[in-house]
Amino acid sequence: MQIRQLERIGIGNFPTPLEALPRLSSKLGPRIFVKREDMTGLAMGGNKVRKLDYLLVDALKKKSDILITTSGLQSNWARQTTAAAVKLGMKALLMLRTAQFKEVPTSYDGNLLLDHLMGAEVRFLKMEIDSDPSSALNAVSEELKKKGHNPYLLHLSAAESPLTTVAYVDAMKEIVGQSRGEEFDHVVVAAGGGSTQAGLALGAKILKLKTKVWGINVGAFKKSTITDTIVESSAEASELLGETEKLDRDEINISDEYFGEGYGINTPASLEAIKLTASSDALIIDPVYTAKAMSGLVDLCRKGFFKKSDKICFIHTGGVPALFAYRDSFPMSQQNKID
Repeated sequence: MQIRQLERIGIGNFPTPLEALPRLSSKLGPRIFVKREDMTGLAMGGNKVRKLDYLLVDALKKKSDILITTSGLQSNWARQTTAAAVKLGMKALLMLRTAQFKEVPTSYDGNLLLDHLMGAEVRFLKMEIDSDPSSALNAVSEELKKKGHNPYLLHLSAAESPLTTVAYVDAMKEIVGQSRGEEFDHVVVAAGGGSTQAGLALGAKILKLKTKVWGINVGAFKKSTITDTIVESSAEASELLGETEKLDRDEINISDEYFGEGYGINTPASLEAIKLTASSDALIIDPVYTAKAMSGLVDLCRKGFFKKSDKICFIHTGGVPALFAYRDSFPMSQQNKID
């Protein structure tokens, strides 16, 4: 099936690999594969690279010299936006909200360290992850304009726009091409803002697949907010692609059971998931997104929701650098011992 192609920059490494996880599968029952969106390129990769490939076409056309964006202290979006800016000969200015960390950091670590190494200017805002920093973003944009710059502002909405949904229709097309004619029964992905899940689900519908897409809410936004984003962004993405298919609310599957106390806060199950995938198949996942999504997948397998006959694709959305900022969750007192 031909889907209308939209303009892209070509900054990522696509298609990303699709790998089997044989040892994890033997422990949990179903056949589990992983789509390696952590291998998209740009400063240790992640799902935002695929999205920025579309979003920054406009910035290049406007001859912008600075990208301004926002997210949390250990933001994958901020890291990948900074990396894209560097690749395109621009600078990056990041307005990072303290979110789950509450306080402004006193040293560079994880994603923040990479932002620094790539030359980003970082300013901190004491805000929750779901607070709106638009006024601060607009102010810094005006500040840069007065200095003679031509900034390009990526608001909160940019990361969950119809173009980013289109990017994950592409990913679903890749998955189909890599699955060797045997469709996946399920796709499991972390649900943050919603556009990654929206693109996967819309892609499955456009391609007339039996595959069901399951989002595991990581606690950044309410389920209703994510659902609204998926409905709206998928409808606009479908129009951009010249398609008629749209997602209805009853087709959107989001679980609220696995984010624990909130965004970026570990749960016993997410910590177990990190160690389980690492020790089973040397798959390193991050503490904020993929660990909570994997904890949901693990639990649903153990409960028998996913059956042994099922073929499941887990979307690794990246974010591994943040793991180092959570090193205190894995104290050296918990030594591994071989029997």
